[in-house]
Amino acid sequence: MRQLGRRLSRVADSSSSSTSSPSPPETAKRRGVGKAGAAVPGGHVPVDVVEGSDAEAERFLVRAELLGRPALAELLGRAAQEYGYGRRGPLRIPCSPAAFRRALASLDG
Repeated sequence: MRQLGRRLSRVADSSSSSTSSPSPPETAKRRGVGKAGAAVPGGHVPVDVVEGSDAEAERFLVRAELLGRPALAELLGRAAQEYGYGRRGPLRIPCSPAAFRRALASLDG
């Protein structure tokens, strides 16, 4: 979990100098946003959320600063247990997209 936190803090540190306005978490259900070769907005991290091994992942673009919040940190802990720390590519979180949306919504209020 510490390794993941360090990686995420480096992403947040490198993006803190960008002038992007605070935007709500965005979803991009496999429309190409955040895929390799496509632009990810500064200060954001692509996160694939999938429930079950055979379901299609739903991609979210999440502000990097939100990943340290308790609601998302718990989900990241589950991802570390499920996939380990050596996985390449976007973060992959094993939960339902609806539960992930609820976790994001709890951060807005």
